[in-house]
Amino acid sequence: MTVAAELAALPLFTGFATDQLSPLAAELTALRAPRGDVLMRQGEKALSFLIIASGDVEVRHIDNDGHTLVALLSGGLIGEIALLRNAARTATVVAIDDVSGYVGYEPAFQRLLEIPGIAPQLVRTARQRLAAFITPVPVEARDGTELMLRPVLPGDTQRVAHGQVMFSPETLYRRFLSVRTPTETVLTYLFEVDYVDHFVWVITDGDDGPVIADARFVRDHNDPTLAEIAFTVADAYQGRGIGTLLFAALAIAARVDGIERFQARVLSDNLPARALLDRLDAPWVRDEPGIVSATIDVPDAEKLPVNPKTVNEIRDVARQVIRAFE
Repeated sequence: MTVAAELAALPLFTGFATDQLSPLAAELTALRAPRGDVLMRQGEKALSFLIIASGDVEVRHIDNDGHTLVALLSGGLIGEIALLRNAARTATVVAIDDVSGYVGYEPAFQRLLEIPGIAPQLVRTARQRLAAFITPVPVEARDGTELMLRPVLPGDTQRVAHGQVMFSPETLYRRFLSVRTPTETVLTYLFEVDYVDHFVWVITDGDDGPVIADARFVRDHNDPTLAEIAFTVADAYQGRGIGTLLFAALAIAARVDGIERFQARVLSDNLPARALLDRLDAPWVRDEPGIVSATIDVPDAEKLPVNPKTVNEIRDVARQVIRAFE
């Protein structure tokens, strides 16, 4: 099998033909690394990137406060963040299995960027990887339950689709305005985001617990100051003020991201969602039979039912993700 054919078989290059990948393949060098090998070091000058075909790696980042943050990655592209930013390595990467793949230097990186449609995918992947090093924000439900708020991460699709938390047909109907359960393709779209035009917060029950709620805004293509919003809360966690927490987090992130107005479309009998926006005097209008919509200004932080410390923590996390490449 040619290198181009091997690349085409990797998830990173799904949908790309081998002839599109041949110029990149010609610039790559085969990689074989035993368990324990240090593949990259945080702080060193970035000269190369890796395409991991098999084996897992540990990505370790030490933040400005000296805290060590660790993420595990299975396959994919590594080292592209520093090359995209023309900056030093953001993390140390260690093989925790025998790893195989390819090494590419600047000429290979240029060939990679020339592949039609690959650049947005690289940016999205880089942002998601950076988000993996974000410290979740502790929040508290109305009944005192301690939860964690963070940006959506790679893998959350599977945690929602195959997790143990219950999203009933009625909950999904209210969220998607459809009786159909969302497909894997829809879930992939909903949870693989760029954090700029499509931002998603999730709430988990504990640091490593299941995703029990999410909220998102999607920027309007024609008006960059307008975004549509949506929420989903698992059945067992409804009625605890989690939707209010998520709306506040969306508003804070939106302000960072230049969003000035939110638009919502909900079922006319979705009273919890309507009540949430009614507090902001939402002007509901009938969109189509059984569906209403409203457009409101994004509220200032001081008008949100969140304490100032939490507001600052949420704003810091949103800023880190949204402005990752500025």
